[in-house]
Amino acid sequence: MIMEKERKPKLLFFQWVDEWLSEFVREHGRQHVRCLEEFFDVAVIDRPCDYREVCDRYQPDVALFESGVYVGKRGITNASAYPEIPKLGLCNSDAYCESREVFISDMASWGINTFFTHSVSMGEYTPEIAGDLFVWPNFIDADLYRDYGEFKVIPVLFTGSQASNYPWRNRVCKLVSPCFPSLVCPHFGWSGSRWTERTITGERYARMLNASLVVPACGTIAKDVVRKHFEIPASRACLVAEKTPSLEAAGFVDFENCVFADETNIVDKLDYLFRHPDELQRITDAGYSLAHTRHTAKQRDQIFQWFRLYKSLKADQRIVQTSPFEPLVVVDKARQINNTHVISGGLDRVILRQGDEKLWAGEYREAELLYLRCLNYQQYIPEPKLRLALCYLYQGKAAQAFQWVGQTISAVVERYGARDPDPVEWAYLILCLLCQDSLPEARKRADQFPWLHHPELDRMRFAVHLLTGDAAGTENNTERRYSLHQLPERSLEQWIDYVCVLLKANQQERLAEKLRHAFSANASARGASELGRKVTAEPADRRVPLATDAGHYPATRLGLGLDPYHVKVGSWVTEKMKAMLCRPLHGLERAFGYFLPYRYSRMKIDEFLAAVRRLAREADVKTALLIGASAGEGTTEAFIAGILENRNQPTVFCANTLSPRFNKLQQRYAGHFSVKCVSLGQIQQADEIHCFGLVLIDGSELADEVEYPAIQGARFVLLDDINGHRNYTYHRNLLADCSYRLLAQNPSHRHGYAIFEKFIQPPYSLLATGGLAPAKEAENA
Repeated sequence: MIMEKERKPKLLFFQWVDEWLSEFVREHGRQHVRCLEEFFDVAVIDRPCDYREVCDRYQPDVALFESGVYVGKRGITNASAYPEIPKLGLCNSDAYCESREVFISDMASWGINTFFTHSVSMGEYTPEIAGDLFVWPNFIDADLYRDYGEFKVIPVLFTGSQASNYPWRNRVCKLVSPCFPSLVCPHFGWSGSRWTERTITGERYARMLNASLVVPACGTIAKDVVRKHFEIPASRACLVAEKTPSLEAAGFVDFENCVFADETNIVDKLDYLFRHPDELQRITDAGYSLAHTRHTAKQRDQIFQWFRLYKSLKADQRIVQTSPFEPLVVVDKARQINNTHVISGGLDRVILRQGDEKLWAGEYREAELLYLRCLNYQQYIPEPKLRLALCYLYQGKAAQAFQWVGQTISAVVERYGARDPDPVEWAYLILCLLCQDSLPEARKRADQFPWLHHPELDRMRFAVHLLTGDAAGTENNTERRYSLHQLPERSLEQWIDYVCVLLKANQQERLAEKLRHAFSANASARGASELGRKVTAEPADRRVPLATDAGHYPATRLGLGLDPYHVKVGSWVTEKMKAMLCRPLHGLERAFGYFLPYRYSRMKIDEFLAAVRRLAREADVKTALLIGASAGEGTTEAFIAGILENRNQPTVFCANTLSPRFNKLQQRYAGHFSVKCVSLGQIQQADEIHCFGLVLIDGSELADEVEYPAIQGARFVLLDDINGHRNYTYHRNLLADCSYRLLAQNPSHRHGYAIFEKFIQPPYSLLATGGLAPAKEAENA
């Protein structure tokens, strides 16, 4: 802490907040300012400006520039003025968010090489900037989050989003809420709207925490440290959380100042604590002490530490952070000590690595399923999208590859207004064009963003120049731009062979041979071979020079561009005996998957199939549609069984293309008054029905595509196999459809499932009473 009478250094904080944000998210930004004011005299710049003019006016000692997920319209001219004033970047983003690319682009444009982040996991997720990245962790306002002396009327409180990127919270909520009295608070999103006005915030939120005994909190798929991890114990409630390296680094210890739990033991641990209130009080008090002694705004002086050390830094020294919650120190560069980041093993990173193993082994279908599973936890992760593009290129589907690689590029450049895209993504967008025999368009894109350099992009430009008869422009003296994507290192010769393989996979043999011949015969290509070996090595100085002094580029339009009355059974005794005989086989089903007939199989208690049958049985609908129907398939059996138990006696239309198992289903229900089998083309012609009450799509059994309008308007939509490419598209469409809300989802359950309900008032579903809690949009904690 600085002395009371000591002059605080002047800090310019460039904080452009998007106008669509809700008030409580804007308050988070104001908390950041108040924290900085503990150590600096802060001037906030919240609109486009001339950097030279602002510096002349305020005479700052240091400047901090925020970018990331909440960034609004921003722009700086004369960014290279006053190079003696140190400039820092603040990445305000989830560790997995696509807005990391926005941050990297903005920092390069403004000539900033030293970064801070709130995310303890960011170094693991964005390794190329990890050496220059420091953590300014989340914190609490000790005046707001404190002990108000509220009576403990809430045994267990669940607050915050239950979207799919909070898997731990979703799992434990389903387990805990049926066993203990629990209050589950809905989450209304982050944008400014009449819905978010319902969100409990500020002192009301702190008092609600204070009135609770136990509050679970989830660090997202990234296993990060979020605000709730500190707000809960600071309000003298007991924090229950997933055990992660990030929380351990913050000082949390199981049954000392918090409770670490998972789905195997959380009920038992809570039962023990409620039976031993003195033990619960001891843990709660210790958590309160930890939060108020180590995790308030007064302990978040990392930026001030950096500034103080920087002022006396020698040329042969550097500043490093050995732990997110430890002081920064100065070390000699010769010792090669770097910033140390927590490796938490985020769930999406684990799945991504599994997908990469399949991809490079040539198992593209398996890799695709894993990458889609990754995206079903959070649709804004760029890394699996680029990998999916590679999967499709290897399979000769360049058009689909172009769509995947173009998604993040369009979001980053067009929606966020970044000056340029990720260089590796841009390189593969050019390759997708080559694989579609669009050489002129590829040349146009290769010449775009001429200041943007990376070995992968420079090589792609080199290949395009060879194909167009111009090998010039391969040499450059500009350092590489950071990228989110790490691909296998290859020599230039190996890289050319790799590109030729992808060209041939997409029926571009002529271009492949032309490229190979031009590379072999052209003297400049041989010279570039040496360049290829150099650029794959890690440069000694990773700092990015100032790309431009022209200020912020406005958003660019790139132009790139998802009945019990008819159950045929034998006698009760016969069915009972069959069930008893099948029980020993249930162990084999656990190991190898479901293979018994539905009525005897464990699939009846399957997480998704049980929900399918319950919803089909209890939904107040008159018509139902099953797309991908197939005799013996679990989803089909559960869906029809539930429909046949529905008191409304709805008519169910079973649709698929002709196949032996679909023919068998037709024969089974031939003449049945409430089960009708139709072809996919007859769906909306059937009985002139234009809108179904309940729709289930089994992507694993669907041979042909179904137009999205066929399911629009349904009261409930259930998707099985959302990690498959067909239902993945329907899943994304429904998530983007403001008239639907997500009731339940689990991307890791077999090939993933999701259940949607058309949004009507009141916003509660019959599924909520069955243990499937509503899930809202993703949170940036």
